[in-house]
Amino acid sequence: MKNTRLQILMVGALCSGVIAARAATEPTTSATPVVTYVNVSGNRGQFREDHWMKDNWSGGIEEFTTQQKLGKDWQLTLEGTGIFDEEDYRLNLEIAKPEFGYIRAGFSQFRKYFNDQGGFFKGLTPSSYSLDRDLALDNGKIYFEAGLRLPNLPKLTIGYERQYRDGTKSLLEWGQVTQGGTSRSIFPSYKDINETVDIVKVEVEHTIKNINLGDQFRYERDRNDTTRYDMSNGATTTIRESYQHDSFFNTFRMDTTIKEKVYLSLGYLYVNTSGDASLNVSTPGVLPLFQQNWMTQGIDLDSDSHVVNVNAMFGPFAGLSIYAGLQVEETDSHGLSDALLTQLLPASLTNQVRTSTDKTSFEETLGLRYTKIPFTTLYAEAKWTQQNVDLTETQLQNGGPDFARDTDTDISRQKYSVGFNTAPIKRWTFAGRYRHSISENDYDNSVDTTDGYPALIRAQDFTTDEVMAKLTWRPCNEFNVAFKYQWLQSDIRTTTDSIFWGVNNITPGGELTSGKHDSMIYTLSATVLPTARLYITGLFSLQDTHTAAFDNASPEVVSYKGDVYTGTLALGYALDEKTDLTAQYSYSRASNFQNNAAGLPLGMDNEMHGATVGISRRIKENITVRIRYAYYEYNDDATGGMNDYQAHLASASCTVKF
Repeated sequence: MKNTRLQILMVGALCSGVIAARAATEPTTSATPVVTYVNVSGNRGQFREDHWMKDNWSGGIEEFTTQQKLGKDWQLTLEGTGIFDEEDYRLNLEIAKPEFGYIRAGFSQFRKYFNDQGGFFKGLTPSSYSLDRDLALDNGKIYFEAGLRLPNLPKLTIGYERQYRDGTKSLLEWGQVTQGGTSRSIFPSYKDINETVDIVKVEVEHTIKNINLGDQFRYERDRNDTTRYDMSNGATTTIRESYQHDSFFNTFRMDTTIKEKVYLSLGYLYVNTSGDASLNVSTPGVLPLFQQNWMTQGIDLDSDSHVVNVNAMFGPFAGLSIYAGLQVEETDSHGLSDALLTQLLPASLTNQVRTSTDKTSFEETLGLRYTKIPFTTLYAEAKWTQQNVDLTETQLQNGGPDFARDTDTDISRQKYSVGFNTAPIKRWTFAGRYRHSISENDYDNSVDTTDGYPALIRAQDFTTDEVMAKLTWRPCNEFNVAFKYQWLQSDIRTTTDSIFWGVNNITPGGELTSGKHDSMIYTLSATVLPTARLYITGLFSLQDTHTAAFDNASPEVVSYKGDVYTGTLALGYALDEKTDLTAQYSYSRASNFQNNAAGLPLGMDNEMHGATVGISRRIKENITVRIRYAYYEYNDDATGGMNDYQAHLASASCTVKF
């Protein structure tokens, strides 16, 4: 962000002024300066994206904390981080007095990196393209908050916060490259982002006898300007978007406990959002006469939501507790957009689109927990949701009717869970859970002037089953091991009208299995403490996944099947009373590459290794020195080695307490 350093100076000046005005007391302060060097051979962008750090030199203050008294009752706490050349900054200040209140202020920013390499297809020359740019996105916030906490009076909190994102990120919407009649979307695309969110909040809490009351008001102003660049066959399409909205949130809540066996709560949320946006799309043509430029003359959105929920919990009665809840939501939103297509051939045209959405939702929850069986807890929960969404869409082209659709959607969701936790045998613990979910979506298109997608979809049903089992064994205090198994299966069934793809190409309608997903996850973890000076802990996980989609006999659509392996091993050893040694190794492998020559080969076939060794030595009671070395390696066969890298990291830090 352009004002990053200015914000740091502002917050730093505030903190320095407070410290300078403090009373003469004995503070508790520690600071850890650090310097790091990273050498990367191979794809630097992939390394940065994987580990959120840049190569070459960086340094600064890894951690700074101080606590001290201000006068008789006030307490000052200041802590922060500042790593230059990494754009990693954090500064938090708190001044508090018990039973009176507090003031908090702070600033933080971190940088997220992105790889500028595009897709890979070995049938083209070159097989992959790079933007030759350093892509990074700065994410940060600056905030202020004050709270009043006087005895027997309502708690009052006011605050302001600005969140922002500024920079450039890569996209997966790659541009098309054509060579000798072969076309594949592998050219990298990117997007410039400048986004700010300003938040103002006021919160009041108070307790009257056994009734807790609270109300929170929140105002948000969101501003987002983005520019996306998509290159296809040497021509760049530029999409500029500007979006802004204002939202008002007000939440009221109340809860109380009656005779320690009955708990009741009530909540009400009101949300009002109004916004507008603009869009400009510049699409180059084969000749300047055919260049097309879309430009919106205005995009407006208004939305109102009311949400009420009531909850109750009864018990425990003879080891049985029961809870229930009801939530009702009503949302009404309206949108309007005007767009202008400017081009020389054919003639320009205007579009006006109106949308209106009315949503009503009911959600019920019922659950119970039983603890009367020795060393055992049983639980069960059920959730039901009923929603109705009325969507109206109309479009005028050059002032005349062009498109109209009215869709009435009925949604029914059910989720049932049962489970247990038990330890009937000494040093053994068992846990298990089963969950069954159903989602039924019915679409009634009473008006549709297109007879095409998505109006041809009449219904879509999702069914999901989940099983989880966990076993923990602790034979002694120095050793424990845990095994966890998770299984998930999802089926998607879709009902459609007949689809006409041409005179002699018809896909019949009806019900079909449009998707199926299966996943199994095995996790094994263990911790060993062979001596008082040594600890060893490790974890291994295997995820086996298979996904199939309805392909309409298309060779470009292939089933997905792959395994993901992850493992970590860490140990710590105290060489003596002043010296500690630590080591860690991590490994991951993804094997799900789909060599689909008819389409674009997708998936992953890669391995990632990471090893770290560190040693710390306490030179004096208030001085500790640390040295760390790390090695990273990444190999990706699916991209022909374009994203491979090897990296070495060396770091030294020193913590001083005074």
